Amino acid sequence: MIFSKGFLIVLIRVLLIVAFSIGMVYTYLETDLSITPYMFAALILIVSVELTWRQQAQERNWASFLQSVRYGDFSRVYEKKTHSKDLQNAYQLITERMESLHTDREAEFRLLQTVLRHVSVAVICYRENGEVVFTNKTFNTLLELVSLIHIDRLAEDYPNIHQAMTNDTISSSEWIDHKNGQKLLLKSEAFKLKGKAYKLVSLTDIRSSLETKELESYQKLMRVMTHEIMNSTTPILSLIRVVNKKLIKEGELVALAPKDQKNIATSLEAIEDRTSGMLKFVEAYKQINRPIEPHLELIESRVLIDSIAPLIASTAAIDITTNDQYNGTLEVDRALMAQVLINLLKNAIDAVEGLEAPMVSLKIYIESDQIMIQVEDNGPGVSESAVSEIFVPFYTTKKEGSGIGLALSRKIVKAHGGTLEYTRNSGKTSFVIQFPLG
Repeated sequence: MIFSKGFLIVLIRVLLIVAFSIGMVYTYLETDLSITPYMFAALILIVSVELTWRQQAQERNWASFLQSVRYGDFSRVYEKKTHSKDLQNAYQLITERMESLHTDREAEFRLLQTVLRHVSVAVICYRENGEVVFTNKTFNTLLELVSLIHIDRLAEDYPNIHQAMTNDTISSSEWIDHKNGQKLLLKSEAFKLKGKAYKLVSLTDIRSSLETKELESYQKLMRVMTHEIMNSTTPILSLIRVVNKKLIKEGELVALAPKDQKNIATSLEAIEDRTSGMLKFVEAYKQINRPIEPHLELIESRVLIDSIAPLIASTAAIDITTNDQYNGTLEVDRALMAQVLINLLKNAIDAVEGLEAPMVSLKIYIESDQIMIQVEDNGPGVSESAVSEIFVPFYTTKKEGSGIGLALSRKIVKAHGGTLEYTRNSGKTSFVIQFPLG
């Protein structure tokens, strides 16, 4: 259709106004009829008023439609007689579509609220001024609240949680000790919605997870200790039985032939050797179980490297590459940190033994506001099955190893507030110590 109904209505009224105007001028100039020009003028006025009313009605419909979109009110009725069927259909289609979107959004919001109410993680959302927008059932149960209007209400009963939630310098996650031995992991994220600042905070009781990890650690430790003890006690018991069988008959000592005497002497030496090994094991256990209290001092990174390199060079058959990209001060216990680095370097040297082109390096550098101390080698690395065990006390892949070197090293680094991790990339093995900068 070339002309729509609305266009034709406007066109007809404009043509009528033009025709009435011509008639008014003609009757006024060419005839003696005095009343006729006034009749044409009245008709022009009537048509103009009707056309203006129609256009204003159309504007009212548009304004009403836009207001319904603005406020989400899709129950408004439009004046159907003032516009064409096509425009009416367009109004109806847009209204139905907007109402559908509004309904879907409400349904999704209610679904999200329902999910949050039933999750096992405590969730709270509040505005920048502390006004609480939403809390789920788990949050109210955890803090024994019926309702919470403002987070300042937490200050008296739960000062640790309140301080963590209101602290502007809080990290994205933080540990909080709660009542009854609960250990809460608090995570927060700030966001903006319609120009207003909000913060979403979740609280998770990870005590059961920590207890599970602790139990797994004990099980690993006991498995290694049992293995070590059985390796020593089984041959000792076997040798003692052999000695008893040779030396004692019917409750009395018997004379031994020279050959038996030699065998008994060898057995006794083996028993002494194994017993000595057991004592060393106990001493190692005491060492790994003893609390570490580092005596911190400021030391230049270059001084630390220079003090270690000669000790290793005197016993190692290869050259160790050192690279101090940090060239700053470290706040560490010099003796303990030297012990850690020497242990890591010796492990690296053992790992590259027999290689045609062995490489061992010690590097200190800065990465993501962290001080990194890296000991790297091009040895074969640790088997995938043993990676999870290498920091377990008394676990070792070496024939002559005690199994406490890496465990003790990690414990020393942890006492300094850092971490010690194992990585394997591009055919190279790295043990990386990480400290916060400053």
